[in-house]
Amino acid sequence: MSTVDATTAIDKGPPNDRPGGLLLDVRDLRITFSTRQGDVNAVNGVSFDVRRGEIVAIVGESGCGKSATALSLLRLIPELPGRVTGQILFEGDDLYKMSTAEIQAIRGDRIAMIFQEPMTSLNPVHTIGRQVGEPLRVHRGASADDALARAAELLGGVNISEPEIRIRNYPHQFSGGMRQRVTIAMGMGCKPDLIIADEPTTALDVTIQAQVLELLCQQVDNNHSSMLIITHNLGVVAQYADRVFVMYAGRIVESAMAHELYSDPRHPYTMGLLSSVPRLDQRATERLAEIAGQPPDPLKLPPGCPFQPRCPRAIDRCRVEMPPLEAVSQTHKRACWVDAHG
Repeated sequence: MSTVDATTAIDKGPPNDRPGGLLLDVRDLRITFSTRQGDVNAVNGVSFDVRRGEIVAIVGESGCGKSATALSLLRLIPELPGRVTGQILFEGDDLYKMSTAEIQAIRGDRIAMIFQEPMTSLNPVHTIGRQVGEPLRVHRGASADDALARAAELLGGVNISEPEIRIRNYPHQFSGGMRQRVTIAMGMGCKPDLIIADEPTTALDVTIQAQVLELLCQQVDNNHSSMLIITHNLGVVAQYADRVFVMYAGRIVESAMAHELYSDPRHPYTMGLLSSVPRLDQRATERLAEIAGQPPDPLKLPPGCPFQPRCPRAIDRCRVEMPPLEAVSQTHKRACWVDAHG
């Protein structure tokens, strides 16, 4: 777990003025997987957007639907056993109405994805240079020599020393942190409009986590890109995200500008996540708070609010009726029947 101080987002004030026009618009996304035990509703009516130049975070525990949401954005959910409904609009064009050739032209070029485990996302039998240069060959028509030279530049840009030599190495010759830098270089090669970073720091130690996130944000700024960060840890996005969406059991339960979410969380689940993040002002002997219980079985979701079996504030209405996602301010929404300030 990251030791990034969750108070950082409060101290830094309002987000900057980078965000521009709408880039990605996800509307009522639903993802269902058919299993022998029945249908699993991994994502239930999720809606969010990403604006140009903006960094947006989706956070939540493992199994809440974050990664399924990320994969669906590039149509990487297999048609069997998966079913995806809703709309995913990229600059107004529905990605699910595009042909296979059209979506392949976007993947790795205008939308790039950085996966959480670089050892499995990098091909062990190809050199680093070939893999980093592949998007340039596919989408830019670069020759093998030009792609290799550009790959060396990209590796240097993510602070890998002696890039002209390292492009001839294989993934197993790199550490975990270096492999993640390689995937960032690969993703940024075509200067995409949108970077999807799916748990980019999960396999890394705390120090490397901060370095990788800082590097990602620098690349986004340098290339005038937008970024969607998928993570289970609110702490790692405290000082980077402009907006945050909190997911639980396949639904968004709270959304707000980052500084607003950290300074004034309104959903009990968000409060629990924030309480579990180590703080710089916390005594070494003080135990971290925890959220009691486990996330619900997606095959046996409880009636009403899915968080109510674990919620210390639950009332009778929570056990029978699903709360809608409603505005508590112009930029802040939550799905809860109980007033957090009550």
